[in-house]
Amino acid sequence: MFPHRRWEAAQLQPSPPPRNKINYTFDGWYTDSACTDRFDFATAITNNTTLYAKWLTAIVMIRIDPTGSTFKMGSTGSMAQANEKPVHDVTLTRTYEMSNHEVTQYEWAAVFGEENNPSSFKDKPAAGEVQENRPVESVNWYMAIAYCNKLSLKEGLTPCYTVSGITDWENLAFSSIPTTDDATWNAATCNFDANGYRLPTEAEWEYAARGGIADTDKDVWAGTTTESELDDYAWHKSSDGKTHEVMKLKPNDYELYDMSGNVWEWCWDWANADQYTTDKDGVTNPTGAASGSSRAKRGSSCVSISSPYSMYARVSARLQSPPTEASNKSPTGLRVVRTVTE
Repeated sequence: MFPHRRWEAAQLQPSPPPRNKINYTFDGWYTDSACTDRFDFATAITNNTTLYAKWLTAIVMIRIDPTGSTFKMGSTGSMAQANEKPVHDVTLTRTYEMSNHEVTQYEWAAVFGEENNPSSFKDKPAAGEVQENRPVESVNWYMAIAYCNKLSLKEGLTPCYTVSGITDWENLAFSSIPTTDDATWNAATCNFDANGYRLPTEAEWEYAARGGIADTDKDVWAGTTTESELDDYAWHKSSDGKTHEVMKLKPNDYELYDMSGNVWEWCWDWANADQYTTDKDGVTNPTGAASGSSRAKRGSSCVSISSPYSMYARVSARLQSPPTEASNKSPTGLRVVRTVTE
């Protein structure tokens, strides 16, 4: 979003062509810098007018190819918690694509409708930011997998998730997604070989967040190993306690934005604090515990849950919540991935 055209007072003016902006879709011309008042080119211009181009996020998938490689998962850094140990070998054999940003409120509305935006941060974006480009949050885990399946169908892809009794994901009403613990949805299965959208596993998430940083004996954030640089990469304690438009800070070396901070991101796995002990001798394509009461989430958020604020923003930090959790006290959204099948 930026001032792009200034028109002199005249009769009617044609709509000017927009500039191209990588990773965004042009939405139109607006008379205010917040891009809330769309300009009508059918009306005569009576005063000199500055127009602002509004750009909305487009899903851009980044190819992640760990095939045949093994990485060290976990941490023994100074901030490492017990559930990040022991550091162990993980081999990923699937090439996958990950969205370069968290799902935005605009992208969510394109699937569920604007009336079904669960976000708590629906207004008052930071100066110069577009509201629709802030990440969707207050999303529970059931909503997240439903979004993935519906988006897959919308794009002609094969859905990854199966929930007993649901045969028409395309027409699934938002109101029918559980907000209380649901045994049927808890028993959802994932076809990791399908080409549709899904949530990453914890291992896929951490591999991508590291962006090639292999260190496990020091604290690592998405993009840096230096805590004083964290503000360049993550909305955390410096975010004024609210979410921010995606892709405003620096990405990690895989060109993934906001892997640290802004909103927590759901993963597929049932969470198990002792999972790394189970996997200590090495594991291939881990998907978490067989069952549980909480699902894993990663990345931290703009609302820090404890001090030091940077602790949970580390790429190895693990948090878990019941699949029904959708509180704005720990803003949680999602980032989609796809298995590369071709």
